[in-house]
Amino acid sequence: MCISNNEIERQAYIMSEKIRNNSIYKSIGMEFVGTENLVFQNQPLEDILAKKDLPLVSKVILEDSKGMRFAIEPNEIGLSYAKGEITYKEYKQMQNKESKLFIGYLVALSSGFFLVSWAALRLFFM
Repeated sequence: MCISNNEIERQAYIMSEKIRNNSIYKSIGMEFVGTENLVFQNQPLEDILAKKDLPLVSKVILEDSKGMRFAIEPNEIGLSYAKGEITYKEYKQMQNKESKLFIGYLVALSSGFFLVSWAALRLFFM
């Protein structure tokens, strides 16, 4: 399957825009992979993107009515939090569960390759 080089960045920008448009919180900025941060003042994301080439969005920064800031990832779980469907604690728990699941799949896949390689060596060289 062939995808464009910037497809991942484009999907992150689309999800960031969904979070900005559907959030019950005030959207105050974005964090990018690397050190660059961007704070916007009620500008459409298209205007910001037209000005310069930005790297991959890693987090969208939201602010609640009490002034507390939350950095959320531009994904479905982050969108659920921004809409107010889940609490921040539930958001963090779901993120941790997703990370643990990824690590589990990675370990299982690596172990499977190791076992197949070991079995092939034993079969052909012993």
